[in-house]
Amino acid sequence: MSAFAGQFVPLKITTNNNPDWAQWSRKYPMTGNGIPQLYVVRADGEQIYGGAGALSGDDLPTMLLASLKRSGRAFTNQEAEFLQRTVQASELALQSGDLLKTGVVLAEIGQLGPHDNLGSFARPALKSKELYLELKKRIDSKIAAGKAELLDTNAEKPLKPLLAVYEAEAVAKLFPKWKITTSGLTRELKKQPQYTLQAEQAEAIVRARVVAASLSPRIRNRAESLYTSVIRRFPNTEADALARGELAAVVPNAKILSMQSEDMKQSTKKSLTFRTWATQNGDFKTRAKYLHQKAGKVQLMREDGKTIVVDVAILSSDDQKYISERSGKID
Repeated sequence: MSAFAGQFVPLKITTNNNPDWAQWSRKYPMTGNGIPQLYVVRADGEQIYGGAGALSGDDLPTMLLASLKRSGRAFTNQEAEFLQRTVQASELALQSGDLLKTGVVLAEIGQLGPHDNLGSFARPALKSKELYLELKKRIDSKIAAGKAELLDTNAEKPLKPLLAVYEAEAVAKLFPKWKITTSGLTRELKKQPQYTLQAEQAEAIVRARVVAASLSPRIRNRAESLYTSVIRRFPNTEADALARGELAAVVPNAKILSMQSEDMKQSTKKSLTFRTWATQNGDFKTRAKYLHQKAGKVQLMREDGKTIVVDVAILSSDDQKYISERSGKID
């Protein structure tokens, strides 16, 4: 019998004048009469055995062994604690609507087996499957909504839907079994001139978010450098402000939050200036301020607050010189 130690949780119920016993006996029927009355109930509440009278000889170990075969996988104490802790963190993240953190945390459970079939009837294992399926449903919805907003219509403020798409892509990569691919969508978005720079910003921010969402302190320590990279690459943009806010929540004393280099201060001062931009042939003019330049394209913000992306090559020589002075070069 020592082989079964630790694989069953003994429960003794007083039968005389006990309302719990009345409820128990209604839920779990008994075969035969007499004492003792022996039950085996699985972790999910399903009755596996219910019989009256003592089991003699090999009958008891035989029954227990048969019950174990129907009871699913038994986790070690360490595995059970890890599963419980991770499921709780995933559930809280999902309840808050943070699908990226939900995915990053839930993916850790893959160490124990397939997310949709851990082979256990324990409540945390069943909850893990429930969260896994719910997350996939929400990611599918997120991708469809992002595609509709960015490709079917022309989003005036694209960073938010772009972040949603790149987050969905990051989560999908954590669960290859889903067979969800967004790479075609993100490639298409990068080809859209009006989204090129914001797509780069979204991709960089999501990369930092994935690291910041990790349960591992060693991995989370990399978040500061990734957010700092976003701030330095995209100064004075919506991405800059977003990265600063998220970095402050993760690393409140991050250096980049308390200091700016003289170059960054100068860039900030100059980029806030609205000026007239024109093409070389003069058929296009607009009042806007410089935001960012990358891959031969410049991002400008018009006085009405809308951002536009223009090929640097078609701009006047004065405009190209202006860009070069602020970015150091024209890519």
